[in-house]
Amino acid sequence: MTAERQALLKWLLIALARLLFTGVLAGCSEKPAKFYAIDVSGASWGQEFSLPDLGGKTITQKSFPGKITAIFFGFMYCPDACPTHLAKMGEVKKLMGKDSDQLQLIFITLDPERDTPDRLSKYLESFDPTIIGLRGSLDQTEAVAKNFRVFYKKVLGTQKNTGSPDYTIDHTTFTYIFDGQGRLRLVIPHDLEVEKIANDLKYLSSR
Repeated sequence: MTAERQALLKWLLIALARLLFTGVLAGCSEKPAKFYAIDVSGASWGQEFSLPDLGGKTITQKSFPGKITAIFFGFMYCPDACPTHLAKMGEVKKLMGKDSDQLQLIFITLDPERDTPDRLSKYLESFDPTIIGLRGSLDQTEAVAKNFRVFYKKVLGTQKNTGSPDYTIDHTTFTYIFDGQGRLRLVIPHDLEVEKIANDLKYLSSR
């Protein structure tokens, strides 16, 4: 196991323990926990990003003042986690009702070599035309992933029809939530129910 993956695993275990501990406290008190997701307010990592969108405009954590920003790292050829996430966040927006316009979805590609602006734009539009795709250079992608403690790695394979070399990308599947002031506040596990995500985001947008 690489040092990077060991560090990520350690952080995940700490985050899980924090989440479980919060759940225990909520069960012992009449007052519910503030968030269902992992509260990372004040974390020393993931506090900023700066990447070009698919039209070349630089987007940062300050680009959407007053809005909740939800960031997910993935790639267009992802077979399951990415399309599942994008569809799930569409359901979250529906559940947020009148507050849905306070949520900005951002998709950061981990595969800028294949996810060209035109292809990625059409892919994201098929889920929600308001999703903003970000696509940096390989070096920029590596830097922002490291800053958010996102693990990703190419896994080589072979195309079924042609036998040509191919690859997929293993990656972590958390969603990172910034509040309206551009501060990282929550990390949402991929299996958290849409109702709980919507409740968290509605609560955060009201603060």
